[in-house]
Amino acid sequence: MPCAAQTAIGIRDHLTIFGNDYDTPDGTCLRDYIHVTDLAKGHVKAVEYAQKNKGVEIFNLGTGNPYSVTEIVETFEKVNGVTVNHVYGPRRDGDLPNCYANADKAMKMLGWKTEKTLEDMCRDLWKWQQMNPNGYKE
Repeated sequence: MPCAAQTAIGIRDHLTIFGNDYDTPDGTCLRDYIHVTDLAKGHVKAVEYAQKNKGVEIFNLGTGNPYSVTEIVETFEKVNGVTVNHVYGPRRDGDLPNCYANADKAMKMLGWKTEKTLEDMCRDLWKWQQMNPNGYKE
């Protein structure tokens, strides 16, 4: 997603989508994108849990709903009214066709689940990118 925003604002001349021949609905990889605020809230819940419980637990934090790379680009363009120039390149070695989280344990034990939609992610990223066209200053 950051590469899509950087392309839309002109930092990159195009976005390369690696592989469009996977066995997925549109041929591009499926990934579990999560809004940074949902992720931060999940971390807070995990810290609160750790403060009250002994031992070690592992929690997956994600939406559990994969989106294709092409779907991300199309949603980003639609929500923000911008164009993301993109090309399809060859697959990268080691890329899986799909990868997404099962956050059932986090919901059950932490009471955590995502709240933000893909549209929220795209809108908030574009707002941030416009406010910080060169990223954060040191």
